[in-house]
Amino acid sequence: MKKVLLGLCVVAAHFISAQSLISFESAEGYTVGNVDGQQGWTTTSTGAGSPNIANQTISTEDFVSGSQSLKITKEAAFPGQTNPIVGAFKQIGSSIPYNNFVLSFDIKITEQTANSSLYEFQTVGAGPTGGVYVIRLRFSESGAILAAQTVGTTSSFATTTGTWAPNTWYRVKIEGTANGLTYYLNGAQIFSGAFFQEYPFTEMRFVHDNYAGSAFIDRIAINNEASLSTVEIAEIANMVSIYPNPVTDVLHIKTKDRIKSAAIYDMSGKKINVRVKDSQIDVSALQNGNYIITVQTDKGEFSDKFIKK
Repeated sequence: MKKVLLGLCVVAAHFISAQSLISFESAEGYTVGNVDGQQGWTTTSTGAGSPNIANQTISTEDFVSGSQSLKITKEAAFPGQTNPIVGAFKQIGSSIPYNNFVLSFDIKITEQTANSSLYEFQTVGAGPTGGVYVIRLRFSESGAILAAQTVGTTSSFATTTGTWAPNTWYRVKIEGTANGLTYYLNGAQIFSGAFFQEYPFTEMRFVHDNYAGSAFIDRIAINNEASLSTVEIAEIANMVSIYPNPVTDVLHIKTKDRIKSAAIYDMSGKKINVRVKDSQIDVSALQNGNYIITVQTDKGEFSDKFIKK
């Protein structure tokens, strides 16, 4: 019988709103190993005063682009769970309206047996008495893909037309509009239905129920999938680059596309007003430390981390 591991960790709010794409690369500040504590990510709690679980990691084993991805897998120290609560969580940094968003990610699951884990993508918002699930998209052990919805007063997991096979990458896209939620798999619509719960959300989770197998997650895009094709999302990092890094005085932006705007944020998420002139930004007045630059071009949005010295 599956047992319940009580208590999800409380996630500290962290800056992400300027990043429309998370690929878990070193240029974004990620390092190989335990994801807990990296760029605002955290993992399931093991109890008050105890460290969080450690086997949910930034991995070089598999990825869509770049050289790293997020890997969620079984925690040997705990039994299998009744519900998918083991994994990695991330505060989005701003409230996303449940009826006006586009969110997408790549996922690859390694095993599909009766003894393997089921996986869920979840978003969580603030309800009248605490945290509530807003989205729950489930990848079951049988290969079915299920979407949580509420019709009237009844909540259930509806079976979509999508299915998944082990060791295969899939691109998932979820759109929220006034009419409900629509789900896509590799560009094809697999389900359209009612909302699960109608609350803005501020957190996303990639979780499992702690049985066999692993899942890899890459290229999480928030509110940019509508303007970027899947191929373009993968190519943005190659279309825009910054140098030198570390930088002392002038940061250069290298791109073939027209720069529409640029912004710099410190690691607390505070925006620092800057002016781009001839693809250059004077950063000499910045204090020494780590920053994130976001560049908007005709092709999309690019974010990267740089060091001011």
